[in-house]
Amino acid sequence: MRLPPPLPLAVVPFLVAAGGCGMSLEPAPGEARQAVTGGMLEPGSPAVGAIVPVAPTCGEAENASLVTCSGTLVAPRVVLTAAHCVENADAPQVLSVVFAPEVALASPAERVRVLEGRLHLAWSAGENDIGALILAEDAPVAPVPLESSALPPDILGRTTRVVGFGIDDEGKTGSRRSGTARVTAVEAATFTIAAEPGMSCGGDSGGPLFLEVDGEERLIGVTSFGNPACTTGTNMRVDVHTDFLGAILDEVAQAPPARPPIDPTVDACTMYCEVHADCPVGMACVPRPGGGKSCAAAGLEAGHFGELCSGPDGDRLCVKAGDACRLWLPCAETLPHAETEGGGCAVTTGSNGAEGKSEAGTLTALLALAVCLRGRRRSGRA
Repeated sequence: MRLPPPLPLAVVPFLVAAGGCGMSLEPAPGEARQAVTGGMLEPGSPAVGAIVPVAPTCGEAENASLVTCSGTLVAPRVVLTAAHCVENADAPQVLSVVFAPEVALASPAERVRVLEGRLHLAWSAGENDIGALILAEDAPVAPVPLESSALPPDILGRTTRVVGFGIDDEGKTGSRRSGTARVTAVEAATFTIAAEPGMSCGGDSGGPLFLEVDGEERLIGVTSFGNPACTTGTNMRVDVHTDFLGAILDEVAQAPPARPPIDPTVDACTMYCEVHADCPVGMACVPRPGGGKSCAAAGLEAGHFGELCSGPDGDRLCVKAGDACRLWLPCAETLPHAETEGGGCAVTTGSNGAEGKSEAGTLTALLALAVCLRGRRRSGRA
């Protein structure tokens, strides 16, 4: 487990358009990462989940995505995490929270889609870095209750347990791990920890910190940022954000948000929107080339669903549309009635068999998932 360096938190751990991850693939001078020792596999703590992006393209397995952040279930449909793990309006992505000790081995029931995210209204770099993810259905595990009590007066020097799915000593993510760290400073809204001997780092952002109080563990913090060597970390105090979190819990308990499923027969280019929640699950509100916004397959440019396709090959994007796979076409482009051919995304006209591939070329909006996540791992981002 390791924790992100103090880079601008506005750089949210989501994907950007192909060819522009917004970061160098090499760490900056003086930011070489060191292997962190002291952590261990954590088969317990079932309420701690891994936050992973869901690729929009067909042909990519659910367990192929790397962990971007961690979080803690605090209500059947609410996951507490860091604000910088919640959402990026410029590069939206569909997320799932995985409630299993090993992400790659999780069953479908242990993977729960995220419906929407909530950011603290006063979030800025290094301040109020706290948020919540609202799930599309109840999680398959029991939540950890939130505590409103202030931190104990003798917390300085005590050890706290950090949990997350971040990078381990072998540079891998996806396993729930825990370790102990010592509390070295307490501020009005944060507290700082030092490795003893464990420490959180990349991919552990948003994960919990537990403190034993009167013989029971209590959730006291959310992992936010730390130094490049992963020897110290700063965490958001949960007790000073109970009003923000309590309002979310009350809202979801009384009327859980709902979004319709994707209907590929509706022209997404005419699905005008203002925010992501205006769109079906699995879609996001993105800018249109001519102005305004419309719903699109999350992570892709404005467009609409085309004919059925059967895989990732071909010169067109083949994206997930409910239980099927369809071409994703720019809003200005339409194809005549077509049939799928050749097992990929190639299509032909139904009348004379002439090849009906558009000359517009390959849609360039597919997010560079592997490149961005490798870049974030090597540069130290969570």
